[in-house]
Amino acid sequence: MLPEHLVRELRYVEIATARKMRNVRAGAYTSRLRGSGFDFDEHRPYRAGDDVRRIDWNVTARLNMPFVRETHAERELNTIIGVDLSRSMAYGGADRSKKEQMIFIAACLVFSALADQINVGFLAFSDRVLRYSPPSRARHRAWQILEELWAIESPVGRTSAVPAIRHLVRHLKRMSVVFLVSDFMLDDDLAASSDLKVMTAKHDVVAVVVEDPVETALPAGSGTVRLRDVESGAELRVGLDDGLRRRYAAVVQSRRDALVRTFYRIPVEHTFVRSDRTAIGPLMELFAARKRA
Repeated sequence: MLPEHLVRELRYVEIATARKMRNVRAGAYTSRLRGSGFDFDEHRPYRAGDDVRRIDWNVTARLNMPFVRETHAERELNTIIGVDLSRSMAYGGADRSKKEQMIFIAACLVFSALADQINVGFLAFSDRVLRYSPPSRARHRAWQILEELWAIESPVGRTSAVPAIRHLVRHLKRMSVVFLVSDFMLDDDLAASSDLKVMTAKHDVVAVVVEDPVETALPAGSGTVRLRDVESGAELRVGLDDGLRRRYAAVVQSRRDALVRTFYRIPVEHTFVRSDRTAIGPLMELFAARKRA
């Protein structure tokens, strides 16, 4: 069961999401992919193999060469929220853990989708798929989804997103918007993942990266600290000094830059959300950017 303090904050998120995202929802859930639909995108010259039923005869007659009419895919799409429930998500040095922030992010997406009459489902993963709930449209599902996500125990082991991505590729038959919510501390090489490339070709994929500020910098001062990997259990004693702090910060920044380059290369839209700040702001900026594009 969700803790009472989370329930109180989530009720605010439910109200704030409906109010603040009312004007940007369509941008969040309109597919970037072209396909069968009614919303006009552009005209382009006919190419061999194009469906002749898509030829716009008015434009063809005016320009004296065949043109086809491109449309956006259907506006009403299934939405899947894929959430990382590995043990690293249980960590948190701020007021809330990354798992708690993940719940707030999921709440923003679920409340927004259901308020706009969009089917929503979820997939929870660690090094494997922990639970999958296909998309459905039911108002009562919002809180049920959040309760289910909170109740799932984080198993021992490393984090791998590929099994979750492969599962979605197999089970999502209809074009969908897929949100992947994780700290992306993965054992996978996403840039080399053929499964992710297949999913981005068939679906609209958005990565939401959860960051905790304590993980991005070593503590101030001198002395020795003991660090433990929450997934493998490995421990390490580290002597603190300014040189080590600079090297650690450089490694963190390098990893972040590499992740961003991977997202652009695949390509996957993305946003970063800190665990010590509200999730609504970054998500609103992402949705507004999608609406403008």
